[in-house]
Amino acid sequence: MRIKPKEILVGGQAVWEGVMMRSPRGIALAVRQSTGDIRVQKITYTPLSKRYPLFRWPFFRGMGALWESLILGIRALNISLSLANKEEDRLTPAQMALSFALAIGMVVGVFFLLPLFISRLLIPVLTSQWVLIVEGCLRFLFFFLYLALIRLIPEVRRILLQYHGAEHKAVHAFEHGEPLTVEAASKYTTLHPRCSTSFLLVVLIVSFVLFAFLDFSQWYWRFLSRIFLLPFIAGFSFELIRLFVLYPRNWISKAVVLPGLLTQKLTTAEPTPEQIEVALRALQSSLEPCDV
Repeated sequence: MRIKPKEILVGGQAVWEGVMMRSPRGIALAVRQSTGDIRVQKITYTPLSKRYPLFRWPFFRGMGALWESLILGIRALNISLSLANKEEDRLTPAQMALSFALAIGMVVGVFFLLPLFISRLLIPVLTSQWVLIVEGCLRFLFFFLYLALIRLIPEVRRILLQYHGAEHKAVHAFEHGEPLTVEAASKYTTLHPRCSTSFLLVVLIVSFVLFAFLDFSQWYWRFLSRIFLLPFIAGFSFELIRLFVLYPRNWISKAVVLPGLLTQKLTTAEPTPEQIEVALRALQSSLEPCDV
């Protein structure tokens, strides 16, 4: 049966020398080996929405999507190392759990708690409201500084940013009903409105607005709010992205999506035809019926 692109949402992420693609029909990983061959592997995973009906509801599905993206991201990266014949770099289950904890800790620590700590040093010279505004500005500064710095690393640019761009080109080709060929996908942009980069930027914007009005006098309440409100901020941001993608021609949607698209100029790079081929192989495999 021919798949109608508008009936299926597809997406993915860059991994080591390859791309992971996910569709409602399955998850697949394609990796370019040092020999030049492409290895493809399906990933067995039951979505949270199928295991727990709560995660099918608006708002909660955003929390589930964030959790799944972290879990699947680390798992896919580990599998890609194996497919690329880098078994010595694979992680044990314990190391994967530690990596997951460190990833969560870095996001919360660097982008939420560190700005809070630095901004608190300005309490003697600024009003409480300005301290909250400075905190939000620092959060944006650290985010863009992080993206700019990792872009300077040649290996990161080739292995992650270019494959990230290849993933977006493949998704664009599918969504426009094009044949899944390198020639068809090459003409599309490396920017996509449903990218996780746009999602993270919306999370920062929502947190900026929310925390600017949540003025707790006790420092520990401010500290705890930055941690425990993050899942709710992610859920709300996810619903915003979905809403704006449904109405792409609305001027409000364009205004909200534009900053995320511009930010993707830091997180994607123009891929080679060989990298686009890898992304297309992953996409084609993910669209095959899933046995799970």
